Amino acid sequence: MKRALVVVVVATALLGGACGAKGESSPEDPGGSSTTTASGKDLATDPSFGDLQGDICGPGEFSVNPAEAGLGTDKLYLGVANDRSAEIRPGLNKVLYDSSVAFAGWCNDQGGIGGLPIEIVDIDAGVFNVEAAMTKACAEVFALVGGGLVQDALEFSNKAGSDFHQCGMIDIPGFAVSVEKANSNGQVQPVPNPGGTVANTWFQDFSKLYPTEAANWAVAWGQLPSLEVVKIKYTDAVASVTGMNNRGEITYPPAGVTDWTPYAQRLIGTSADSVSFVGEVDNLNSFLLKAREQGWKGRPLLETNMYDQRLIEGSGAAAEGAVVRMGLHTLEEADKWPAIQKYIDINAKYQPGGELGALGIQSLSAWLLFATAANKCGANNKGVLDRTCILEQAAAVKDWTGGGLHSPQNPAASSEAVASSCNMLLVVKDGKFTRLYPKLDGAGDDVDGFHCPTDGVIKVTGDVGEGKVDPNRPI
Repeated sequence: MKRALVVVVVATALLGGACGAKGESSPEDPGGSSTTTASGKDLATDPSFGDLQGDICGPGEFSVNPAEAGLGTDKLYLGVANDRSAEIRPGLNKVLYDSSVAFAGWCNDQGGIGGLPIEIVDIDAGVFNVEAAMTKACAEVFALVGGGLVQDALEFSNKAGSDFHQCGMIDIPGFAVSVEKANSNGQVQPVPNPGGTVANTWFQDFSKLYPTEAANWAVAWGQLPSLEVVKIKYTDAVASVTGMNNRGEITYPPAGVTDWTPYAQRLIGTSADSVSFVGEVDNLNSFLLKAREQGWKGRPLLETNMYDQRLIEGSGAAAEGAVVRMGLHTLEEADKWPAIQKYIDINAKYQPGGELGALGIQSLSAWLLFATAANKCGANNKGVLDRTCILEQAAAVKDWTGGGLHSPQNPAASSEAVASSCNMLLVVKDGKFTRLYPKLDGAGDDVDGFHCPTDGVIKVTGDVGEGKVDPNRPI
């Protein structure tokens, strides 16, 4: 069971390589109930969404291909992959499901997608039951949207009734974890996490802001193949940045650690003044607290999955000064980005008590991409929605921010997907996540508060594996 818990980490650790991550708990609630404009308009029910053009949802006469409809043609039966029943981590990635329920409620109040109401189908794998979850998906849904499974490589069971490819399923996921899934066909990611490229922007910016700490860097990672992929990407990125030197690795066992003292001492033994941690926030807290206790004075450089209030609550003063990279707008800046405020508002109205977090934002982006693709598909296909048409329209979108939820992305087909160079950095200051770089409208702000250098993406040189590609599928 403990080994599987570390596998859970991959969902957030790999995600960060794309743009978004954590959703099991959120930073301090930046807002509460629904927001209204000066005219009294309820933003939670307003049909517009951020800077997306036209109404996303509304009445119409769309129909769905009966051969692909799942439970019926009366609605769009759409599955949300998640692991929230996992005994090892109850509520795992529940934020994906909450965001999906909120979007469906909002969309259905507008009239559905082309008049077809959304019916959410819960595809809960509980980490270990991926085959059963996929059997349900293959039998009951038109498409998977807005979700993600920790062990998504297991979606390819090679069995007709449960294999993603063999049952002709499509996916617009909130995230993809494994290279097998991220580089597979049959899916289009709004925030791509390809195996072959990685952003080094955040390492470049960190090196310029903290040259002394950046000069001596190390990485700590749990010894599992999936986590090794993240480590490979990190080390390739660091090797590409002038002024950064890799001082070594600290590996910890996937079965868990009861005493982090030896690992903290190994960090100190590397003489590193900065460290990146491939894992989950609770393990980072234990590692960081022990490192501080042992006298380490360096600065953590962390992935998006550490944008989590548990970092601040669990590490306290030990987390002060930690730098976290983000590729999406933060909850703390919701007043500046209408799409983020909209995310907060529709959750408050349609899924009250649900979780807010980075993965929820990515899930919402996936739903908006699906709806955008469905509208174009219906308009070009005589009102009939089919899986291939949806994928073609989603893959045709080359500049995507989810209406202003995140940095610009290119949700191309998996064979063409490239990581985005756009990032910003947060710093933990006085117990809060605070924007560090770029300052809004300041130097380095290339678009909406993100730094997007032309040399911010590199090819991965290490062996990270290959995607599961069905040669018989057009996309």
